Amino acid sequence: MKGKDKIMISAVNLERKLLALERELHSLLDMVREERLKELGGDVVEASSGAWGYDVDSAEFVRGLRGSKRLDWIE
Repeated sequence: MKGKDKIMISAVNLERKLLALERELHSLLDMVREERLKELGGDVVEASSGAWGYDVDSAEFVRGLRGSKRLDWIE
């Protein structure tokens, strides 16, 4: 196996692991969101200020996150 092929396989494996981790994180966030909705009775992300340790309004952070682009160009 050539070095480039080995790197590509490693990159594919890494991407699969990252996607699995992302699914797990979303699952955990959904569980937390459901519990918080029971407590607060509103949209958790829009109601919380400074979520994820950022010193910005959460709604602003989410808008910026949704407007971000994937890093597909990284090989």
